[in-house]
Order: sequence, then structure tokens, then C-alpha cells
Amino acid sequence: MYNAFMSIKMKNNIKKLNKNLLFVGLAMLLVGIISSCDKMDAYKKFTKEGEISYTGKLDSVKINSGRYRVLLNGLFLADPKVKKCVVYWNNRVDSIVIPVTRTTNVDTLKLFINNITEGVQNFIIYTYDNAGNKSIPVYRTGRVYGDRYQSTLTNRGINSAFTNESGVSTIEWGGMDRVSGVFATEMIYTDNSNVEKAVRIPIDVNNYIIPNFKEKGTIKYRTLFLPDTLSIDTFYTAYENMYIPKFSKIDVTSTYLKNAGANVTFSSINANRWGILNDWITSPSVKNASGFGGYEKRSNVGFISLEAGWGLPNVTDGKIYQTINLPAGRYRLEIVMNDFNAGGSRYLTVAEGTSIPNVANITSSSIAFSNLESKLLNFNLDQAKQVSIGFAANLTGTSSTGMYAKIASVRLYQINFL
Repeated sequence: MYNAFMSIKMKNNIKKLNKNLLFVGLAMLLVGIISSCDKMDAYKKFTKEGEISYTGKLDSVKINSGRYRVLLNGLFLADPKVKKCVVYWNNRVDSIVIPVTRTTNVDTLKLFINNITEGVQNFIIYTYDNAGNKSIPVYRTGRVYGDRYQSTLTNRGINSAFTNESGVSTIEWGGMDRVSGVFATEMIYTDNSNVEKAVRIPIDVNNYIIPNFKEKGTIKYRTLFLPDTLSIDTFYTAYENMYIPKFSKIDVTSTYLKNAGANVTFSSINANRWGILNDWITSPSVKNASGFGGYEKRSNVGFISLEAGWGLPNVTDGKIYQTINLPAGRYRLEIVMNDFNAGGSRYLTVAEGTSIPNVANITSSSIAFSNLESKLLNFNLDQAKQVSIGFAANLTGTSSTGMYAKIASVRLYQINFL
């Protein structure tokens, strides 16, 4: 009896539970429907005037930087309803309105926006139709340059400028950091017909010959900069003036150097080819032909010689030089090369003291140096000094290949400017 009663009671409770769950479910469904209706009513409240309408935005927008201004570029593509374009910047404090007249084609917008503060500027662009409907915003960032950028610019330096004895006027320009935006130098000069000429010299030109320059004249020059690749404005340094002196050179070889050629002489020779030079100091590594070297006889003519290979050992820190005393002044060392092939490290050098540096130290320990194949070395002494002048080389070779340089003569000139 007890079990039957309990079973009936449990069945009644389950029925009641099911009824309660059904009631709760219906209530939740009703709440969901009411809530959904409220949301739909809310949407209707915001769209009671009709559906939201957007005009076509300005396309392909690009901002070109400039001096206290930018150039805005863009395209109007498909939407014929666009009647105006509004551009904001400076955190929306400043703006400009541009009337738009559409055609059946793709229309282009090119707009200069002037009097903008220097620095990075953020631009927001909308288009509107006649009903006041606007496009989604277009965001762009532009850069504006001004006096702050201008103050960082410097004129390109000139390492040397002169008119030589043949009447050719040459300027050797100094190097500049390309990060600054430098791209050219502008120069004004007077030619031999007294006509003023203006030329633009690209920044990658280091040595420039002034065409038909009037001797002992003055040039006026300034340097040009584009702060970035999108800039519409060129920045200039102030003009500087420079006098171009007349160059002359006096051969002082016989006064200071001995056995400088042509047809240099030897103090001793082996098998009528390799020898040891008179009056030059020759390092042991150059004497690689069984103790002879630095001199070579070719067709009965003597040459200063550096050679390795074809059976001759490599030349390491090979040196041939003379030590002399020179007064203060400008000098030029010129050589005549009889024969030369590529490879190795070969230098003309002038160094203070009684020796020339090892090859690894040529650039840091020389008064001046140049690659041997240039055949020319200019140097200045601000006071009288003992200096060593000559050649330094590292050469390698095998039994079938090698490296060499054969110098016919050496000339030392004192340079004067008039």
C-alpha cells in the first residue's frame, strides 16, 4: 500500500512539474517576443525618415607633402549624386569645403590646402549629396614641412675648385647624407662670353667640369632638397659665393726626388732583368726574385716594378719609397704607368716620417693616398715636414697567373693658385 501510494504521489508531482516548466517556457517566449518587438520599434525610431543613405566616398586618396601645405589627390568614381567634398584636419578644428560637379566620367580632385602647421597632420574626408547624406569617412595622414625642416639643411661642401693650366675649371664636391632629401646643387656662373649660366648638378656627381668658365671668376651655388618622395615643394639653402682660382704647377721633382725616371736605374741586377733600385727604399717582400726586385729592365729601359706570380712569391706589404723634406704647400704626385693589371691592393701614399704605412694602415696613417691606377695624388702640408712618398701593395699569384704594376716615371709638382 505504501509503495503504491508513493508511486501515485510521484506521478502527480511530475505532472505538476511538467505543467510548471511549460508555463515558464511560455513566459520566456512571450518576453522574447516583446523584447524583439521593442528592438524593432527602436530601429523604426531611428529610421522613421527612411533607410540610411550614404554617398560614394572619395577614392584612391593620396596626400602629397609640401611647405606649409599639402596636395590632396582623389577620384570620384560611380556616384553621380556627389555635390561637395569636406576635408577636416587639426583635430577637426580646420576644414575646407569643395563644390563638386560630376560628369559621366571618372572625375579627379586635386586640391592644395595651404597655411597648415608643420608636422604630421591627420585628414578626414567626406562627400555629400544635395540631401545632406554623407559618405563614410576616409582617413589619411600627411606630412607638412616648414622652417623647422629648413633649419636642418646645409649647403653642399666643396673639397677643391680650380682652373688648371689647360683652362679647364673643375669642382670636386663633398659628400652628403642622402637621408636629408638632398638631390642636386644649383650653380650660377659667368662664361667666357660674359653670359650668365645656370646649371643643376645631380648629387651623385662628385667632380664637375664647368663649361667654358671665365677664368678667375666666381660661382654662386645652393643645394636642393626634397624632404620625401611625395613632396611637391623643393627646399633650398641660401646661395654661397666662391672664387675659382687659376691653378698652376711647378715641377719640383729634381729638387726633392732621385732616380724618378723615365728609365730609372739600378744598383744591382740579376740575369739582366730583375734588379734593386737606386735611391729608393725597397722592402724585402718586393725583392721576391731571389733577393732582387723593385726594378725591372724591359727592352733596355728601366721601370719601377711590383710583381707577384708566374713563379715569383706573393708580395705582402710591399713598399717602394723615398723619404724627403718638403716645405709647407700644396703638392701633386703624378706617375706614368707603363703596364698594369687588375687585382690586389696597390696605393700611392704620402706619410709623415721615415717610412710609409703597411697596406692595412694606408687609409688611417697617410697624409694622403690614392689607388695606384688613378696615377694621381694631391696633398697639402700646413708646415714643413719630413715625409715618405711611394708605393705600397699586396699582390698574389700562381705559377700561371699574377699581378703587376710597372711605373715608368714619378713627378712631384708644387701647386699654386692665382
